[in-house]
Order: sequence, then structure tokens, then C-alpha cells
Amino acid sequence: MRPCGSAASVGAATRHVTQIHQNPQPTRLTSPHPECPSPSLLILLLILATITVLLPEIKSIMKLLSTSNLLAAGLLLCQWVSAATPSAWTFADATLQISQKGAEAGAKRKFTSTSPITDDLTLKSTDSLKILLTTKEGDTAKRPHQLFLFVKDTESELESFFPFDIKESGKARLDLTLKDIPIALLSSSSLSLTLTVGSFGQSTPLSLEIAKVTPVLDAATKKSLPEPALKYQKMKEIHHIFRAEPKSPPKVISLVFLVAVAVCLPGLFGAWFSLSANVSHLPKSLAASPIAHPLFFASLLAFEGVFFAYYTQINIFQTLAAVTIISPVALLSGSRALREVRARRLNGER
Repeated sequence: MRPCGSAASVGAATRHVTQIHQNPQPTRLTSPHPECPSPSLLILLLILATITVLLPEIKSIMKLLSTSNLLAAGLLLCQWVSAATPSAWTFADATLQISQKGAEAGAKRKFTSTSPITDDLTLKSTDSLKILLTTKEGDTAKRPHQLFLFVKDTESELESFFPFDIKESGKARLDLTLKDIPIALLSSSSLSLTLTVGSFGQSTPLSLEIAKVTPVLDAATKKSLPEPALKYQKMKEIHHIFRAEPKSPPKVISLVFLVAVAVCLPGLFGAWFSLSANVSHLPKSLAASPIAHPLFFASLLAFEGVFFAYYTQINIFQTLAAVTIISPVALLSGSRALREVRARRLNGER
């Protein structure tokens, strides 16, 4: 095979041209060798060959891809169904038993999530309370992360919790005595027992009141109970009933005492004169203290008038106000008047 565009081809073309000039009849130019394929044709052939070789592998990849898509869709569907219908925690084979120490075991009372115990239960100092049950997540017996019994005072809202002893199979047990319960709850007349079950995941937890029990305390336990705490809250309305104002005694009694005092006054003045009361010094004392003696005597009369007014018409507050005004006058004038009397006595004047 000769290469394209060689010298032989050029020579052949020259001979054909020479023949054209010699022969007037038109002739068709043809090349003795076929033309070479173009580059685009070579690329197309290469792509077709590659696809032909890799066709089995491409079919396998497409088949695997469709299978994974179906698997993912199935998983998403299962997850959606499980999320749409989540399971819930519950329990089965639940019993509550109260037994007295040193006596036969008490009767077992069964309860479920829909039918709690309605009997009146009492728990004494010598009794023990036992609860047996099996926890379930949906229909499968399983151990939850948390399982508690809440003991709550329905009046004060105080509560305490007690954990169950749980096995991997979901079987749980709780033993409770009166001494295990805090003293603050024992003063209540009724305690509610609430069962609480919960764990991780999407399952709905459970909180259910299963029974009510009344604590019965002995004398020693009652003495140890704390006094109720003082609560600062709104008190009940108080209606005050004031005592009636005291009444004055009858006027007859007052007049009797007034006459008795008036009768005693002449005797008082007579005693003064009999004891050498010197009235002749009055001008001299008034000359020495013309203001102090009259003010002091007037303040004494004012005190008597205030006391008489308090007895007849004014109240204690008005009396104190009047005494507060008169007292400074009596104090100042009395000190000056008595100072003048002392000076005369030191001079030997009686």
C-alpha cells in the first residue's frame, strides 16, 4: 500500500493532464488509491469501540444503582411507618401486696394501665408494700431506662420517688415500708402512688396513678412529725368588735365627792393659819418677783381646770396637749418663785 500524496500519485496526475490536452474528449479524473479517513471519523469510531467494550460493565452498574435505590426507598418507607405509629411503654402482670411483719402475706391486688386499684389501702408501721410487674415497649418485654414509684401528698403537693429493681427481661420489683417514706409526707391523710416508665427513643413514656394509701402512724412516729411550716399568705378577714366607751359614774356620786372636798378646804386653810402661815409677806414677795408668783399660782389653777375638763368632756389626747403647754410655764415660774421664798427664809423671815 502506497502512502497518500506520494510522488507516484503526482506523476499519474500529470499524465492525465497531458492526455486531456491530446484528446479533446472530456475525461473523468480518478485517483488510483482511496482517500484517507478524516480525524472526526476516527474519533467517532473510537467512541463506538469503547462503548461496545464497556457495555457489560455499564449494564451491571445500572442494575446495581436501581437495586440500591429500591433498598433506600424501602428503608425510608419503614422509617415513615414506624414514625407514624410509635410504640408506647406499658406494663403487664402487675400486682400490689401489703403484708404485715410476722404475719401471713396479704392479698395480691392486680392493676393495669387502664384499671388502677380503687380499694382503700392502709400502710402501718409494721407493714411492707410490694409491687411486681413486667415492663413492655409495645408488645415486647423490655427493660426501660427509668422506672419509679412517686409517693405524693395530695394536699401539700410534696412528693418523693423510689426506683424499682429491674431485670433485663423487664421484670421489676419494689419493696416499700412506712419508714422509707419521708416524715414530711406521713402527716398527710392520703398518699397517691404514681408509676412512671420511660426510656430513650421514640416510645411514649407512661405516668399512671395506680393506687392511694393512707399512712397509719404509731405514737413514736407521731412525736417525730415536724410542726407545719408557717405559710405567708392571705389571711381571713377579721371583724373587729370594739368595746363600748366607758361611761362616767352617776352625777350623784360625783356631787358627793365634790361636797366632801369643799368641806375639807376650810379645814386646810385653818391648819395653815394655825401653823403660822404669814400672809403679811405677800406684798414683799410680789414686789421681789412680780411675774413668777402669779404665773406659778395661775399654772396650778390651770392644771386643776384641765383635770376637771378631762373628767367632764375632753379626752386623753386633748388633756395631754393642754398639760404640755402648761408644764413649761409652771416649771419656769415655780423655780423663780421658790428661789425668792428661799432667799427670804435664809434672811430669817418667816
